[in-house]
Amino acid sequence: MYCHLESCLNFDAKLRCSECHYATYCSDKCQKKDWRRHKKECAMQKIVQEMNDKLAKIPKSKPRTTHCTGCDLKFTEDDPVDQECPDCGYLTCESCSCHNSRGTCDCKGSNFGWRYCSRTPKHYHAYSGDYHPDLDEVLDDGQLKEDMLREFFEAEARACNNCGEVRRCLKPNTAHYFSDMI
Repeated sequence: MYCHLESCLNFDAKLRCSECHYATYCSDKCQKKDWRRHKKECAMQKIVQEMNDKLAKIPKSKPRTTHCTGCDLKFTEDDPVDQECPDCGYLTCESCSCHNSRGTCDCKGSNFGWRYCSRTPKHYHAYSGDYHPDLDEVLDDGQLKEDMLREFFEAEARACNNCGEVRRCLKPNTAHYFSDMI
């Protein structure tokens, strides 16, 4: 995450605006410097968040099971269902499964039953938040694991911005490199 103060180039922003919970800052000093600019944005972000909270409370109907939710392709023997979300019922054909917007189900914080933060990222995933995949699931070699931890993961464990678990997360802008290595 980056500091919202435009003159600050710090990518280690762990503080959030206590009002809108959207803007991130690397220090109290940066947050105070940015308040004059952020004040209007903050008010708008709070309104947007309130609207999103209201929309989230409205139950969504499950999509029809005969067509791809992403592109509306009718499922056949030649074009079967490729993915089905166990939570929201979103269905995709093979083409939509790897498309970075149509291959994302309607669940918040997860995709087709996988929490975004704990799944191993792929180059086509649209989610840009924290990732903390479990290296034990993908690597057996202890030395390779240590090398990857140093190269791709942050040095210290911290609370994930998605799920709140305290884990070592991937460094910013390394998810696509990491996915190519796995």
